[in-house]
Amino acid sequence: MVALPEQSAVKIGAPPLQISRTGATVRSSSEELAALRNAFAAQHWLVLPNFIDLPLLDLIQKKLHQTEYCVVDRETGVELRPVDCTAYLATELLLNSPKLFRAIEQITGCERIACFSGRIYQRPASSTYFNRWHTDISDEGRMIALSINLNTETYEGGALQIRSAQTHEVLSEVHNRNYGDAIIFPVDERFEHRVCEVESGAAKTALAGWFRSKPDPNSLFGRGKSGAQANSSVT
Repeated sequence: MVALPEQSAVKIGAPPLQISRTGATVRSSSEELAALRNAFAAQHWLVLPNFIDLPLLDLIQKKLHQTEYCVVDRETGVELRPVDCTAYLATELLLNSPKLFRAIEQITGCERIACFSGRIYQRPASSTYFNRWHTDISDEGRMIALSINLNTETYEGGALQIRSAQTHEVLSEVHNRNYGDAIIFPVDERFEHRVCEVESGAAKTALAGWFRSKPDPNSLFGRGKSGAQANSSVT
C-alpha cells in the first residue's frame, strides 16, 4: 500500500460553490476554477467547503429529525434511509442547477451534465451497516459522485477510500467531517471506492449521489409520495 496523499483543500476565501435555499452560487474566478481542476485531476477527489449553507442545513436537519428510517440492503452494502424524502427532494431540486452543473464540468472536465440524483443515508457505528468496494458505473450516465456531510455530531471512521480497480492499491483516504462540506470524485472504471464503517460516535449521515450525463426520469418529485418506495429505486 502506497503512502496516502495528505488531505488538503485549495486555499480560498468564500466557498467556491454553495447551495442555499435560493439556489446555487458560484464565487470562483476562472483562475480559481482552474486551480480546483488541477487539484481534482491530481488526486481524483476534491473537498468543497461549506457546500451547503447553514440555513439550508438547519431545514434539512429539522426534516431528518422528524422522520423514521428504513433498512436498505443493496449489492453495494447496507444502510438506513429516511422514510420521509422531503429533505432530500428539496435539496435535489436545488442541486439540479445549470449554474452548478457548468462549474462542476469546469472543475472535473466531465461531459455536459444533464441532472443530479441520489439519496440521503445513515450508517450507525455497527458492523451491520457497511459499504463494499464498487465503481458506481451504470448505464445511467453517472460521471461525478458527490457526498455531503450532514452530521452535526462527531463520529470516528466513515472515511472515503479510493483504490485502483486493477491492483487494489488504496490511493486516497479522505475524511469529510465538517458539517455541510462536500466531496466530489470521478465515476471511472479505473477506480473503486467505499465508505469505511463508522467505528464510534454518531451515525454517519450524508447526502450522496451523482452528476449524470443522462436525465433521470425518477428524479425530483417524480418518485411519488412514498419515501420507502422512493429510496428503494436508488442504489
